[in-house]
Order: sequence, then structure tokens, then C-alpha cells
Amino acid sequence: MLVVLLSSAASAAFAAGEGTAVGVNPDAVAQLNSTDRILEVGADVSVGERIVTGPSGQVQIVFDDDTRLVVGPHSALVIEAYLMASGNTAQQLTVNALGGSFRFITGNSPKPAYSIHTPTAAIAVRGTEFDIIVERGDTKVMLYEGALQLCNAGGLCQEVTRRCEVATASRDAVSLFVRSDPQRLPLSFQFRYARFQAPLLRPFRVGGAALCAEENEGAPSPSSTDSGTPLPVPTPQPTPQPAPTPTPQPPPRGGNN
Repeated sequence: MLVVLLSSAASAAFAAGEGTAVGVNPDAVAQLNSTDRILEVGADVSVGERIVTGPSGQVQIVFDDDTRLVVGPHSALVIEAYLMASGNTAQQLTVNALGGSFRFITGNSPKPAYSIHTPTAAIAVRGTEFDIIVERGDTKVMLYEGALQLCNAGGLCQEVTRRCEVATASRDAVSLFVRSDPQRLPLSFQFRYARFQAPLLRPFRVGGAALCAEENEGAPSPSSTDSGTPLPVPTPQPTPQPAPTPTPQPPPRGGNN
């Protein structure tokens, strides 16, 4: 049981969990005080717990304020703070993405309530839908809707404000890759849920996400769709051959009239 602080007009209350795992693939646990708890659909997820997934694991969590969070395969995340206010909104929701891949979709709470940390960066949420990749020494984000600010530990920051933009943060630099930047496309391929959303429940999917992993916005990809079903590859058609040129015939020989 954890103490959950409500608004100043209300008293403190106890709750078993602040989020609920509504979609769980096997190989996912919640760790607290050196104790592992296997996560199942409908399980509560509480402040202080470390969510850990294996190579085939995945957890989809919905919070009381309707914030939705996906912890992808081979990932780890800690829910550091969740302070509820009145009206199904949160005063504070802080998570520490330790490593792996994640999707974050904000809920009913004001944007300043959300805070995301990684070993190399801090994300200030200004918008609603984005993916995160956390690797050793590097954090990447791709924006689908809204806006966010990505800062590294040295205080360097980048504003990400347009759909499909990618930003990266390391200990030494923060970089922004706009939609037309040729370096953005290879980075976008690393975001698993942009290319393949089939494992996600519908409330955790983002419309048009596959377009962010395309070279030309609006052009369908033969390898990825929002539903996760590959598009059929058209069968090559034979190149039509030109008709043969008729061979000239010799003129008829002269004869008697």
C-alpha cells in the first residue's frame, strides 16, 4: 500500500496502485524492495515499482488520469511520483525511463504535470503523443502530436514541435532532425511502434504513425502500416516490347501490259 497525496482540500488516502496494466505480454515483472511480481492484465502498478520486461515482454499501462504508457520489450522504467488532484487529473506524474523503448500518451492532466527522465536526458511534455528510445549514453524521441522539450544533463535543450521530428540527447549534445533532414529517416526506423503497432491495444496506437518512418510523407510503405499488416508488394509487370519494323519489299518487276 502506498500513500497517495490528493489536492490540498482533501486528506491523504491509501491506494493499492495508481496505474493498471491493461495489456501484458509474458516476460514482464514489477520489482519493489528486491521482490519480483509477475504482471498480468488487470494488475495494479504503483509508485516506486520498477517495471522490467524481457525480450518478448511488453506492458501497456493506463493511469487514473487516462495517461497511457507502453513499456516495450527488453525495457525498464520506474514510476517515481504520481500525485492526483481532483477531477481525474494529476498534479504530478514522473517516470524514469532507464532503458529500452516506450510510448507516452498524455491524459487529462495539465502538461506541466508530466516529467520524464532518462540516464542522459529530461523530457518536458508540451504535447500528447511521442515515442522514446533509451540506450547507453543516448536518448531519442519521435513526436506524433503536440510538442516537447528534450534537454541533456548539461542543460542543452531542443524544442520538438512538428509531427515526425526526431531529437537525440547525449551527455555532450542535443540534436533535432526535421522531417526533410535525410539523417532523420534512419533514426525513425529504430522506433519499433512507428513501424509496427499490431501488438498494441487500440487506445495505445497513434494514427498515421507509420508515415513518420517513410521517406516521403503520405507515400505508403510496402513494409509497415499502422495496423501492423504489411502492404502487398506489387508484382513487376513485363516491359512492353516495340512492334517489329516491317522489312521493305522490293518493287515488282516490269511486265507486258
